[in-house]
Amino acid sequence: MDATVFYRFAQGFSMVPVYFWLPALGCLGMGFMFLNVSAVAEQFRLLFDLNYAGLGVFLSAPFWAHTLVQVPAGLVVDRLGTLRALALSCVLCAAACFAPLLAPHSLWLAVVMRLIVGLATGLLFLAVVSAVKLLCPPVYMSRAQGLQGAAFSLGTMVPFVLLPWFGGFGWAAAYALGGLLPVMLLVLLVFTPLAPLRQESAATSLSLKELLAVLGRVAHNRRLWYIGCCHGFSFGTITALGNWLTVMLADSDKASGQAVAGSGGAVAAWALATSMVLLAGTFARLAGGELGRSMPKPRLLALLVAGIGLFYLLVALACSSWVSNVWMLFGFALPLAMCCGGTYATVFTLTIEVAGASQTATAIGFMSMLANCVNVALILLMGVVRQYAGGFAPAMCLAGLSVWALVFGGRKIDWRSRQK
Repeated sequence: MDATVFYRFAQGFSMVPVYFWLPALGCLGMGFMFLNVSAVAEQFRLLFDLNYAGLGVFLSAPFWAHTLVQVPAGLVVDRLGTLRALALSCVLCAAACFAPLLAPHSLWLAVVMRLIVGLATGLLFLAVVSAVKLLCPPVYMSRAQGLQGAAFSLGTMVPFVLLPWFGGFGWAAAYALGGLLPVMLLVLLVFTPLAPLRQESAATSLSLKELLAVLGRVAHNRRLWYIGCCHGFSFGTITALGNWLTVMLADSDKASGQAVAGSGGAVAAWALATSMVLLAGTFARLAGGELGRSMPKPRLLALLVAGIGLFYLLVALACSSWVSNVWMLFGFALPLAMCCGGTYATVFTLTIEVAGASQTATAIGFMSMLANCVNVALILLMGVVRQYAGGFAPAMCLAGLSVWALVFGGRKIDWRSRQK
C-alpha cells in the first residue's frame, strides 16, 4: 500500500513541469542544509563542548567549502553531464547528513561532513541551474529561476520553524531531515523522464586546453564580476541575516531596557522573527521572477541592489547605540530581505544570457564563487565587529557603503555588448 501511494504521488508530481519542481526541490534541500545547524546552534555547541569562536568555525565550514568548489563544480557539470552531476551530488549530500548520526559526539566527523555538504551543495546547485537551462522554455526561464530562489529561501527558513519542535533532539533532526531531502530528489529523478538531460550527459568532454580557455574567457568577463558581487550582497545578506539576526534583535531588545531577551520564550520569538524575515525574502524571490519578465534585467538588478545598500544603512541606524530600537530593526530587516530576494531570478537569468552555450555551468560557478566570497566575508565581518565593537552597526554601515560603490561602478557596464 505504501509503495502504491508513493508511486501515485510520484506520478502526480511528474505532471508538474520538471523545470519547476526540480529546481524547487533541489534548492529547498540546499537551503535547509545551509542553516539546519544554525537553527539549533546552541545544541551543537553543548554537544561538542565548544566556545563561541569554535562554534563560529563549525557554522562557517560548509560556506567555505561551497565557495571553493564553485568553479571546479562548474567544470565537473560541463564535463560529467547534468544528470550524472545531479545524482552524484544527491548521494554526497545524503551521506554527509546521515554519517554524523553514527558518531554524534565526534567533532572531527561532524566538521568533515559539513565540509562535504558544502562541496556537494555546490555541485548540486550548478547541476540544478544547468538542468533548468536545458529543460525550461525561454519564456518561463525567469519564472523558473524565481521559483528556484524562493525554494532556497524557504529552505533556510524551515529549520528555524521546524527544529525547535524536536526539543533536545533538534540536532539529530537537523541531520536526518537534511539527508531525506536529497534522497527524495534522487528517487523522483528515477520516476521522471529526463531525455534532454540524458542526451546532454553524453556530450563530448573538453580537453584540458579547452577547459583553461573557457576559464580564461569567464574570468575576463566584467559583467560576470558585477553580477557575482551583486549576488554576493543579496544571497550573502540573506545568509548573514539567518546567522546573526537573532543576536541583533536580542542585542537591540536588551539595549532598549525592556530585558525581554533573557527569557527562553523570547529566544524562540527571535527565531520566529528571523524566519519571518527569511519568508519575506522567499516571496520576494517569486516576485522578482515575475518582474524580470516585465522590465530590463540590468535596470531591475541595479535598482534592487541600490535598495539593499539603502536598507543596510537604515539597519545600521536601528542597531546603533543612540537608537537601538528592536522594532525599527525588524521593520528595516524585512525590506532588506525583500530587496535581496528580488535579485535572485535576474542574477541567474543574466548569467545564463552572458555565458555561452558551452560554458553555462562554468560561468555560473565563477559567478557563484564571487558571491560566496562576499557571503563568507559578510558573516565573518558581522561576527568580528560584534565581538570587538559590541554591536553590528559599523559592519552594516560598511556593507551598505560597499553596496553603493558597487552600484555606481556597475553604471559603466555596456549590457548591449555580447563580448565583455
